[in-house]
Amino acid sequence: MVMVKVGLLGLGTVGSGVYEILRDKKESLKKATGKNIEISKILVRDKSKDRGLGVDPSILTENVDDILNDSSIDILVEVLGGIELPYEYIIKSLRSGKHVVTANKAVISPYLDELHKLADENNVGLLYEASVAGGIPVIKGLKDIIKINSVSNIKGILNGTTNFILSKMYDEDLSFDEALSLAHKYGYAEADPTDDIEGFDAARKISILASLGFGAHVGFDDVVCRGITSVSASDIKNFKDLSLVPKLIGSATIAGNECSASVEPLLVDDSAPFASVKDAFNIVSIEGDIVDELQFYGRGAGKNPTANAVVTDILDIVLENYKEYSFTNNTDIKPSGSKLFKGNYYMRVSNVNSDKLLNSINDIGLNHKVISSGHELVILTEKIDSESMESMIAKLNLPKGSFCYLRIESENVNI
Repeated sequence: MVMVKVGLLGLGTVGSGVYEILRDKKESLKKATGKNIEISKILVRDKSKDRGLGVDPSILTENVDDILNDSSIDILVEVLGGIELPYEYIIKSLRSGKHVVTANKAVISPYLDELHKLADENNVGLLYEASVAGGIPVIKGLKDIIKINSVSNIKGILNGTTNFILSKMYDEDLSFDEALSLAHKYGYAEADPTDDIEGFDAARKISILASLGFGAHVGFDDVVCRGITSVSASDIKNFKDLSLVPKLIGSATIAGNECSASVEPLLVDDSAPFASVKDAFNIVSIEGDIVDELQFYGRGAGKNPTANAVVTDILDIVLENYKEYSFTNNTDIKPSGSKLFKGNYYMRVSNVNSDKLLNSINDIGLNHKVISSGHELVILTEKIDSESMESMIAKLNLPKGSFCYLRIESENVNI
């Protein structure tokens, strides 16, 4: 029986999950592929560390070249995290004729076009299902959709940390800081949560989905990004009064040769499917011209869901399913900020002279409806495109940290 050798970079949370699946499911994987899949070398920082996995010490190495320069290794699996070194290892592996499976969104997002070209030149596979939405097979689903459909819109709750925080603020009336502290306690938030709460993690994910869906590279820097730190407990109360729920949503849309991509807190109807996605779960919606809308839902992170996605990619390489897809970058399609997004906006400004601010809002020509005024001014605006709203905010010259504004994804708002 043919032996497929895997070099594993990293034996942390995801790496150990990959090791356990390939070990514990060896016979079922052999039955599914007709081949033996074996991890022949594993890169670790400390070979002497007891990880409780029963790994044969002879396959552990602290030198990445033991894997990169081993011509007997067929597939490189990268689950290290970081950018510079993983990028270097992936490049070297593709050039040497190794297939690559990675969970690294921070590498795939900016270098997707370059890496796919290199994989095609060397007739090898590059798969990264685990880079977006953990165990949800959304990348594979998207690749199937675009075989027939022209994709017009993609949106999703793509970050479990922020969804957990907003869920706790809404359901349990916690402040942002209290909800973040709880996320730390349950292991949903990193010691430094900036990547999550400022939207950068979700931005990398929506950039990957937009690139695949539209057939044009939408990089991380092309995604307009705002996090959730401006949402306050008083905002949550207002949202409830309006029957709206806040969610950090990555969105991408295309019109002609322009596409827009953003990550920002949005408001959805409390009866909408996205409103029911709680805690660390993810959901992705994809709209095609033939299939209409498809939704993918599940756990967006965690050891087993993410490791499952990695092993699924390994199987697709062993079965040569990766040959069904090749990324082609249509350079005629240009990212255009966030101007294609349009809707009503909720806006709250604190510690303000409401009458004076309302005069300023009238002066800049922003049509609106006042929800409450006084110490805090809360308004709903007319339908306006995202870039115009950003311009209006800039003209008002509001003190940093004094305001919050969210686009409303609902047809039930009238002003």
